[in-house]
Amino acid sequence: MLASVLSTILLSASLSTAAPLLSRQTRLDPEAVAEAQQRDNTATRAFSAVPIKTSDGQCLTVDPLGGDFRQNLVPVAAAACDGSANQQFDVITSGKHNDQPGQALIVSTPLSNCLNFDGRRQPGNQVLMFSCGGRADGGGQVTDSQLFAFADPTATTIALSPLNSRRDGTVCLKIVNGKLDQAPCDPSQPAADQLFTLGDAAPTQPTPPPADDSSNDAPPEDDPTEDQPSDEPPAAPPVGTTVLSPGTTNINEEAAAEAQRRDDTATRAFSNVPIKTSDGLCLFVDPRSGDFRQNLTPIQAVTCDANNEFQRFDVITSGKHNDQPGFALVVSSAINSCLNVDGRRREGNTVLMFSCGGRADGDGGVTNSQLFSFDGQSTLALAPQNGKGFVCLKVVNGLLDQSDCDASQPAADQLFTIGDGGNAAPPAPPAATPEPTPEQPAAPSPSPVTETPSAPTQPSKGTTKLDPEAVAEAQQRDNGATRAFSAVPIKTSSGNCLTVDPLAGDFRQNLIPVNIAPCDGSANQQWDVITAGAHNDRPGNALFVSSLTQGCMNVDERRRPGNQVLLFSCGGRADGGGQVTDSQLFAFDGSETTLPLVPANGRGSKCLFDNGSGLDLQDCDSASASGAQLFSIA
Repeated sequence: MLASVLSTILLSASLSTAAPLLSRQTRLDPEAVAEAQQRDNTATRAFSAVPIKTSDGQCLTVDPLGGDFRQNLVPVAAAACDGSANQQFDVITSGKHNDQPGQALIVSTPLSNCLNFDGRRQPGNQVLMFSCGGRADGGGQVTDSQLFAFADPTATTIALSPLNSRRDGTVCLKIVNGKLDQAPCDPSQPAADQLFTLGDAAPTQPTPPPADDSSNDAPPEDDPTEDQPSDEPPAAPPVGTTVLSPGTTNINEEAAAEAQRRDDTATRAFSNVPIKTSDGLCLFVDPRSGDFRQNLTPIQAVTCDANNEFQRFDVITSGKHNDQPGFALVVSSAINSCLNVDGRRREGNTVLMFSCGGRADGDGGVTNSQLFSFDGQSTLALAPQNGKGFVCLKVVNGLLDQSDCDASQPAADQLFTIGDGGNAAPPAPPAATPEPTPEQPAAPSPSPVTETPSAPTQPSKGTTKLDPEAVAEAQQRDNGATRAFSAVPIKTSSGNCLTVDPLAGDFRQNLIPVNIAPCDGSANQQWDVITAGAHNDRPGNALFVSSLTQGCMNVDERRRPGNQVLLFSCGGRADGGGQVTDSQLFAFDGSETTLPLVPANGRGSKCLFDNGSGLDLQDCDSASASGAQLFSIA
């Protein structure tokens, strides 16, 4: 007995188990882990801190150092039960990351991450623990890759059948070679090795989940990067209901200095002034209420204090992060972060201060999530460019938030006064600077992404600083692929050509808009059409690949309209590790050179179209597409 106890202690101390887990020993970033793996204290738990046993009596176990620096991508192994914390799980039936009745999250009790199934990953590496909500940085909400059928909360023996598998063929989890993996199944009649027992009940005479568990409608297609580590910003730490509570974040001074750089070259219409609400309160940022870089900081409305530096703001009309006439950045004078609006974040947490330019590390260029309409007046609506005139900021429950509006006729509570009244000098016209890039905070990558206007001439107008090693890894040419066409232009019905700017995406050359420009014969306008290969195993479908960047045309309906068609690493993983994703497959039988571009994830009801400046997505009848929905492969 003593030997057994000592063995358990030693194993726990080394953060490993007797399971056949990877021997990898990741160096964790404690702050990133704390941000990514947040326990949901509000959740309803059907089971707490219980083992999950396989049909042969072993226990599921996780190695805290078996994933990445955030404790994402952690494999799940089967090992002899030892009662350690690494073999304890919670089963959550409702909460921040589960709003689906009859479904449950399987959460590691010590790590607080969720069991996640991603069928696009390499076989044998599709079942991993990942930040609940499906975003690497903890900013996710609900994802069907983490929801498992659980209709009877009293059941102790169940099949683990992920909701997202219902789209392409239902699977159940099982142990393969000592690790949790997947196999095809009928959840109403799972095989014995596809059953798991929650808690210490004996794993005999199991009761499988009822057949109608699978009747839920499948949710929209996953984002290519939703369940992968990304460059998009994480979710803000909860600010709670008491908005004046002081923050407690431990700031990394070097990271903050890198992320929050003052633009000394900028033109400022106002400097170091308060911004007041319509009821006389002042906007305020708590420097320790965001993350370790001072990103993701909420903006509070508080009693004005002329001596409080964190109630002071600059209004920048041109500079490194603003090349748009008629727009301004609203910048914290003390922190140097920019006011940012990301409508894809959870409600009540869409308006935050973030590194100017939209990249967490401070290397961003220009993003429309930080640009606000500005004509020099001191009383104005804060209407972000990415809201297209239909979103205005206002104070809700003590925090700056977004609301619907007509920006030309804002409501009283959507008006703010900069300084003590009076107008600024007219904003100076911006210097000739590059076009904005599609970088953004949130997802990531993630992450409001700017809409890059068309680039009618070469060379590149983008300003992204590429990481050559990351690009080489993410954008790999498939030399073994079957190409129906190589290095050819693709023309719109108006005779223009699809074109890409290799510096208009992120540091990996992902998230590049596809623009429309006059044909010029450049490499930027050349495309390959791949009918079979490493990233296409579907007859009757093709990938449309930039011959220049090797990125695949990708459609993601969950991004904001106008920004749903972008180039992305073929296979759908930001780092190039993806296989096949239907967001990059387009109907193609090889018989026509003039055709609509119909993405497989649109189920035949969506077509790409020429919106005048770029490639966009709209509803269509793919059988009778016409006009701007037709493209010619030259």
